[in-house]
Amino acid sequence: MNYDLFKLIPPDVDRVVEIGCGDGTLGEQYRKINRRCKYVGIESNPQAAAEAVKRLSAVLIGNVEAINLQEDNINCLVYDGVLQQMVDPWATLKRQVARLNLGGQVIACIPNIQHWTVITSLLQGKWQSQKDGVSGSSQLHFFTLERIRDLFANAGLTIFEVRTKSGQQEGIEQFQKIIRPVVERLGINPKAFFEQTEAFQYIIRAVKGNAPTRRLLLHTMLGETKVCARVRINEPHSFLATIPGVRNLSEVKIAHLDRTFPGENKVFIWQRMLVDDIVKQQELLRRGYLIIAEFDDDPLRWPGHQANDFLTFRSCHGVQVSTEPLARFLRQYNPNVTVFPNQLAYLPAPRTYDESLPLTVFFGALNRELDWLPIMPLLNKALHQYKCEVKATVIHDRKFFDALTISNKEYLPFCSYNQYEAALHSADIAILPLQSNRFNSMKSDLKFLECAAHGVAVLASPTVYAQSIVDGETGLIYHNQAEFEEKLLLLMEDRKMRLQISQNAYEWVAKHRLLCQHYRDRYSWYQAMFDRLPELNHSLEQRVPGILSQLLQR
Repeated sequence: MNYDLFKLIPPDVDRVVEIGCGDGTLGEQYRKINRRCKYVGIESNPQAAAEAVKRLSAVLIGNVEAINLQEDNINCLVYDGVLQQMVDPWATLKRQVARLNLGGQVIACIPNIQHWTVITSLLQGKWQSQKDGVSGSSQLHFFTLERIRDLFANAGLTIFEVRTKSGQQEGIEQFQKIIRPVVERLGINPKAFFEQTEAFQYIIRAVKGNAPTRRLLLHTMLGETKVCARVRINEPHSFLATIPGVRNLSEVKIAHLDRTFPGENKVFIWQRMLVDDIVKQQELLRRGYLIIAEFDDDPLRWPGHQANDFLTFRSCHGVQVSTEPLARFLRQYNPNVTVFPNQLAYLPAPRTYDESLPLTVFFGALNRELDWLPIMPLLNKALHQYKCEVKATVIHDRKFFDALTISNKEYLPFCSYNQYEAALHSADIAILPLQSNRFNSMKSDLKFLECAAHGVAVLASPTVYAQSIVDGETGLIYHNQAEFEEKLLLLMEDRKMRLQISQNAYEWVAKHRLLCQHYRDRYSWYQAMFDRLPELNHSLEQRVPGILSQLLQR
């Protein structure tokens, strides 16, 4: 799969057409992000098309240039290394773009005939048609960046971004050193020449109609990269970057503020950081940033926040959080607090269950010892009472693992998210305990979403989860120890009910809690906040007197 194209397809569109879809792998992965999309492929190879039919909404088989698109209101056209193989890419692209909605996007991967290895081969008299690096097919047409621009302009498209993929690197420095005098004698800009000859392929993003009028930079300083950054920053910002004009940049420890482009609306996001003075904030203000604090846990867990009177939140223009209880607490320090609940970036295919495997109970969480201690004796009792083979899988929490008294148990230390998902996907029941207290009340329901996505039935506490789970339909809620034991045995023994609950939860997440359904809320909020920047600066000065002093002096 061409991941460079995959991550650029808008995640919330209704219709995507991929010209030269191969076996449908790209579309299959995209449909995990956006289930409601009709993803159509066009493929000339019958064997590949036969596989694609199993993965896509529809597949048209035949010459990709001769087939007339029947789809109306297409939102995105995808070309993965096929334009250069067409007999007449100009006429074909123009005809297919005619079916594209105004404002719809074209995303294409095109080999660069100006790559330095091609030039070297020509100079050595060893020319052979360059392979495209995607399908391995030879080219009929040879594209430089300028020729690509002509091709897209002819089709009524406006290119708004060009990315490059580098190929062979060994020998490129020697090539550039040798060729530089020739380039300079010919009056060619060396910097532009070397950038173009380094590109093995171009990734082109274009829009039908005019280029985006607003450009937005999301510049994030990551404070926690192991767990929270993925769901709070990396995945949402990856989706946002599919919007024309949006660019994201994430850094750890040091922020390089010289990486902006002219005309960008600049947003700086402190993710799980403690801001202990206003100097850095003043520099951001001087450069015209909208400053946002991103937080997804009770700030009182970090004494530094209370010690400096919650300066992190007072000295920002706005705050974004994961839950409403957390938002209510922080609004006393900043009125501009908004809630972006955690969502799932993709949904795996519906689960299939192997009845020959033992029933597996799953527990995987950080810092939950006080939450699971009261139910551990009842968990052990239920596991021993179950008449069939049973297994327990535990991630990270060694004390929980050691407290289990059954022999068939598996322990996995803190692991990658892929490993966590693999373990979850093989489980049947997940235990989600949270005691009723201030800290837990500000947590999100992400664990339930992940379990539902992987076909795992949950037994959860009412704290946090009662707001998402419909008891008896999408999961089971226990209110005391007796209910925990009773409902755990019910889930273990009633397979039909357990599978129905899992299916209901899966469908609920698909309808309500996928990131593709919500990510534009962030875009709208950032733009609206940026439009209020003068007003927000005034309010900021009132919250933190003197923070704008240097700016006002200028």
